[in-house]
Amino acid sequence: MRSRQTAQSELYARALARLGCTAVHDAGYGDARILAQRMDALVLSGGGDIHPLYYGKHLTGMDTSVDQHRDEREWELMRWFCENKKPVLGICRGMQVIDVFFGGTLFRHLGTAHVHDNTLHTIITAESGRLRPLLGEKLAVNSYHHQAIRTLGANLHVTAVSDADGVIEAIEHDTLPVMAVQWHPERMIDGLCQDAEADMLPLFATFLTLSARKGTT
Repeated sequence: MRSRQTAQSELYARALARLGCTAVHDAGYGDARILAQRMDALVLSGGGDIHPLYYGKHLTGMDTSVDQHRDEREWELMRWFCENKKPVLGICRGMQVIDVFFGGTLFRHLGTAHVHDNTLHTIITAESGRLRPLLGEKLAVNSYHHQAIRTLGANLHVTAVSDADGVIEAIEHDTLPVMAVQWHPERMIDGLCQDAEADMLPLFATFLTLSARKGTT
């Protein structure tokens, strides 16, 4: 019987395959610097909570499925993919990793977690940013999380929020080719897996075309 994690990884790979891409699963070992040189882009997927030491807190009962090896590995991947100015897409936990990597902090457990834990809810996209031209102003998305961005990391800006409670639902970096969403777009692909009506294949396509803004170093 396949694990939930295996089934989820297959969805990421199948979504990218529709755009002509071959997904390579990172086993968590080897030189992240070399991987960043060889690969075209990075997807940071969903999963458990980031160890709170990364944003100045200590473990409590609010943190679930913490995996420090994964935290360390994704930190190194972020470091080298950003160094090489290659596209990075964060999904759910991946968005939180990106925020904390750039110095942001998280809500340990949302007071409105019932809005976001295994549900559908409406988001509002920002006038600026890449999402509104792709997805429109309002849409329903899936939601599988209990933590969320509290404060934004350096040079990040918000591109979508939850209509119900204002929780940050999407971010982009000001200069680097980095974007992230709090929902699971791989579960919103027409004919593949569709938790909600909107088709997120254009989101993956946009991510793959990202490049660093001119004038960055």
